[in-house]
Amino acid sequence: MKKQLLLPLAAAAGGAAALVLRLLQNKTGFDPATGLPIPGNAPGIALAAFLVLLAAALCLLTRLLPAESEDGPFFPEDFRTTNAALVALPVTGIFLMAVSGALDVAAGAAMLNALEGVGGPDGPAVVWSAWGGASGLTFTPKARVLAGALVLISAVSLFPAAACCRRRPGVRPRSASPALLLAPPVCMVARLVLAYRVDSVNPALQAYYVEILALTFMTLAFYRLSGFAYHAVRRRRFAPYAAAGAALCLAALADSEGLSALLLYAGGAATLLGFLLLWLTEGQSVSEIVEG
Repeated sequence: MKKQLLLPLAAAAGGAAALVLRLLQNKTGFDPATGLPIPGNAPGIALAAFLVLLAAALCLLTRLLPAESEDGPFFPEDFRTTNAALVALPVTGIFLMAVSGALDVAAGAAMLNALEGVGGPDGPAVVWSAWGGASGLTFTPKARVLAGALVLISAVSLFPAAACCRRRPGVRPRSASPALLLAPPVCMVARLVLAYRVDSVNPALQAYYVEILALTFMTLAFYRLSGFAYHAVRRRRFAPYAAAGAALCLAALADSEGLSALLLYAGGAATLLGFLLLWLTEGQSVSEIVEG
């Protein structure tokens, strides 16, 4: 196996391990009555230490990537492949993100309609369960509609970019506007702010830090991805953010109470791993790299 695959494999394996530790922490690390963290909880301490070690490992694996030219890769030319399975991974992830956004928009809009004539949409009793399983905090219906719309716009903008990465023999490659890649980081910044405004009132940082880190690294990875369209990024600036974002999205699945949250973080992990593989394989299939 060539070392190009070590980084995405480490991200996937590390994310799975972090998910297990986070599930154990959510089950044993918080007081059921108050929701406050229990001091000295072993899974919680292990998770924090593991994330630090994983970050160091991902940075080290990034340094092992092959050297690149001065201009660096360009999107989508350097992401194209004839392997349909490689393209299917980010496309599937983007689809999951789109469904997540649509579910939140629909759910928030339904609650707003139901509240008409019952105190108005901003009444004090209007709350939605937060996406962070341990935090137990709430969103208003308007905030949920906005958060869902931001995720949906990100997915719609990413889909043409992912679709044009498929190269078919004898068929002229499709192209997508580079400006489409600018929408996801902008939308995810706003989505991060919405989540932080709700989570930050919780005195227990341990209850929501995984979700905030996942959204932060998703945003940074999409920002670095957009730079490829303008020759404004190098591989060692994109790879660690994409790998860390995918791993943290997998860990954040443990904090997802609803379907929309599960789809968001599962889709985010698949999308980032997919683009990372497309770029690292440089048009080869995974089997070709493993055999080579």
